[in-house]
Amino acid sequence: MSNDNKTTQSRGQGFTIVEMIIIAPIVILAIGAFISVIVGMTGEVLSTRGANVLAYEVQDTLNRIEEDVKLSTTFLAANSVTIPSPQGFNNTAVSGFANVGSNSTMLILNTVTTTENPLSLTSGLVYLTNLPNACASADVIQNTPMTMNVIYFLKDSTLWRRSVLPSNYLTAGCVDPWQQPSCAPGITGTYCRTQDIRLIDGVDASSLTVQYFNAANGLTENNVASDSGETVANRSVALQSATTVGVTLNVTKTAAGREIAQSGTIRATKLDIYASSTAPTAVPVIPSAPAVIASTPTASSATFTWPVVEGATTYNIDYNINGGAWIAGFSGSSARTYTVNTGRNNIINVRVRATNTAGTSGYGTTAVTIPAWIPFVLENEWTDYGSPYSTGAYTIMPDSGVVALKGLVKRAGTAVGGETIARLPIGLRPGKQLIYEVTSNNTAGRVDIYPDGTIRIINGDAAWFSLEGIQFLPSGSPYVFTPLPLSNGWVNYGGSWETAGYTADGIGRTQLQGLVGSGIVADNTVIGTLPAARRPSEVYHIAAANSIHGTIGLNSTQGVLAKAGGNGFLSLNTAFYPASYTTWTNLTLQAGWVTDSRFTAPQVTKSVDGIVTLKGFMRSGATANGTVITTLPLGYRPAERTLMTTTANLTHGRIDILPGGNVEIYNVSNVWATIDGISFVAP
Repeated sequence: MSNDNKTTQSRGQGFTIVEMIIIAPIVILAIGAFISVIVGMTGEVLSTRGANVLAYEVQDTLNRIEEDVKLSTTFLAANSVTIPSPQGFNNTAVSGFANVGSNSTMLILNTVTTTENPLSLTSGLVYLTNLPNACASADVIQNTPMTMNVIYFLKDSTLWRRSVLPSNYLTAGCVDPWQQPSCAPGITGTYCRTQDIRLIDGVDASSLTVQYFNAANGLTENNVASDSGETVANRSVALQSATTVGVTLNVTKTAAGREIAQSGTIRATKLDIYASSTAPTAVPVIPSAPAVIASTPTASSATFTWPVVEGATTYNIDYNINGGAWIAGFSGSSARTYTVNTGRNNIINVRVRATNTAGTSGYGTTAVTIPAWIPFVLENEWTDYGSPYSTGAYTIMPDSGVVALKGLVKRAGTAVGGETIARLPIGLRPGKQLIYEVTSNNTAGRVDIYPDGTIRIINGDAAWFSLEGIQFLPSGSPYVFTPLPLSNGWVNYGGSWETAGYTADGIGRTQLQGLVGSGIVADNTVIGTLPAARRPSEVYHIAAANSIHGTIGLNSTQGVLAKAGGNGFLSLNTAFYPASYTTWTNLTLQAGWVTDSRFTAPQVTKSVDGIVTLKGFMRSGATANGTVITTLPLGYRPAERTLMTTTANLTHGRIDILPGGNVEIYNVSNVWATIDGISFVAP
């Protein structure tokens, strides 16, 4: 009896397995039904909310259209205000708005401009200046109002509103209009003052219907005015008699997986039936001539700019060089800058005109001379040495494209190896590091020019340091260097240094470049072989940068020779004329110096790009510092005293060339000396 009671009590406290199997599906179904109810209710809420938002967007769009129609003077088939770039349909000036063809679903209005928001009680019309009364006149309200175009158009399934004002809208009226030109979002330009208004998305051509009527209460549609299949001309005539527009908007979207639709219609009548004659579009006035400004950012170009001309839509620029024939730069462009590339000392004349639909301005003119030299901005306490020596500067030569340096500089204190003296601008820099031997306080100095444009002293004296005679072809020049075939153990130094190579520049000179090392230095050992067309007719001796002083030779049978300086490295950066060049002027040696028929005769030449080049091997003359060894003829002289580097009996020497033509020697041996490879730019 006791055991039976315990059993009965235990079973009353839970479900059996059989009961659980029966009840579980019922519970799951109940939960599922509950969730379905919740989801359904949520979807209904979201759908209802989406429908409400869409209804608001449709009504807000129609209200805005109605406001603009009530201020309009004319319904248009195409824009009547000239479209500047980037206000066209495709964000350019050439794609205007026309309510025909594939873009036919548009509403184009000519509306009046106002002094304030049109909804403001204090807003008034903007009147055109002096049409016919002055702005200060009490009768100014008799003047013609300024108008603009308001365009409703479809693009990328969105209905947009754009404001197009006359190009002279800031000057044509007695006050500035409250309205501003608008452009597509993300499009910038001097004419864009605000963005188009994005009205409603999900709209296509079938969603928007525009109808025109000839009376506010008319029921008969003006078929020609409403037919986008008609020509712009036919529609424009028909629209002159239309006073009322009817706009219907049907929009369908998806919200919470459900399709929602809203529609609306408005009929609106324009300002009054005579508005199109009393308030025509403001007529642009012929713009003023541009005020042109010239600058010379490089030694081979001039850039011309001018500010925005009020009312101008495009500009035309012409130029000539040294008074020659006029050359068209560009026309019909909205650009306001133009660069002319030409050689040093050339005079560039420019003339610029501004245009709009009213006509073309007179010429804005200016002229500029490309300077012969662009002064360096010296760094690290380096300064110009001063008169009578040339200032630190650079240029690029026409015809050849050679970059040339000049100047005598100094520094307070002690020169620091590796510090920057100055730097060259982009476009006038070498492709790799170049080494040059220069003269510095009567000893051999070294200057390196880097691809970043920095000109750095490696060895030299702060008392004075010459940059004269440094010339090279910059990176990006049209010339292609052919690798120089090396021999006798000579190899390219490698790393950041320029590879040994040669080319012919635009004048016909052989341009040699590169850094080599490790070869045999015995006199006249061949470093590299040049082709016959690139070799000189005589034996040259040219100073070549080395740890102290180096010398290389050039001859007519092999090419580049080792002369002196050790085999650590030798710089091959130089230029010379090949044997085919014969336009030389003989020089007369002085102070006991005589020629040696085995080597170069003393001569000088000047190329069409203005570079003067000397050559000549001499011996046995007077060696006192300042001794004049020859005199250059007129036209072959520098503008300022020029301090050059030479080699004399395989040691460093200095050659000064004066504006009067005298060529003086300093620190040279009378065993032999040379003026081979000395070159400078004549004025």
